[in-house]
Amino acid sequence: MSIEILFTAFAEKKQTYELVIPSSWAQGRTVFGGISAALAYQAAENLIDDQRELRALHCNFIGPLNVEEPVEVSAEILRTGKNVTQILAKVCQNGQVGVMVQVCFGVSRDSKLNRMAKDSHDMKVPSKGRYIPKIPKLVPNFIQHFDLSVDKGHLALGKSKDPILHGWSKLKVAPEKMRMAYLIAIMDAWPPTMFQMLRLPVPASTMSWDLEFINPKALITGSEWLASHTEARHIRDGYGHEEANFWNESGQLIAISRQVVTVFA
Repeated sequence: MSIEILFTAFAEKKQTYELVIPSSWAQGRTVFGGISAALAYQAAENLIDDQRELRALHCNFIGPLNVEEPVEVSAEILRTGKNVTQILAKVCQNGQVGVMVQVCFGVSRDSKLNRMAKDSHDMKVPSKGRYIPKIPKLVPNFIQHFDLSVDKGHLALGKSKDPILHGWSKLKVAPEKMRMAYLIAIMDAWPPTMFQMLRLPVPASTMSWDLEFINPKALITGSEWLASHTEARHIRDGYGHEEANFWNESGQLIAISRQVVTVFA
């Protein structure tokens, strides 16, 4: 099931959205975290009826969500002010919260302060994605929906001592209309950078994920690549702290990301 078909559940604004996520979006024994966060975000976005744009998203992955079973996605406005709206969204299954997302939308306004981020990269836009074979229990099902092109680092185990991944990502099947929710899913398509430091696969999962959109207008189209630099800044006591920058094909920095990843190694 393509990402566009999955999101048809949000075509009409509702208090609660019910849908079944197919196994093609699985990540091990649970739903791919990027798609569950994107679903929660979409429920939140559906509550915005003006020009407020996504500024920040904080996501907690609380418990596993099973594929091929119904989930409920809901959102509520915590507070709306003159400039900012705060929304809490949840993805639940069998009465249990699996994912909880707090989303901040804000208006653009004139300001005397103007200091632009200077982060950049020198990667060339790829012509095609890297072939990733379907290896049961090693390569997650959801990867089939994405194209990945590695510029620095490795996707395979035991290939590097450095937890760094630089590269490009996009949806394999380009949607007719790009949504912010799709972009959020693309940003989570990469595996944890520390995997390339391991010789054998081990259980791991993201515990929390923060996205800050410093340029929400600089989106990508459905067929464009998204550039990223990701590095685990600190790994200890079974937790990895990863930071990433994301750019569009024009080199505009769109967002910065921070994740806390639990790893049992």
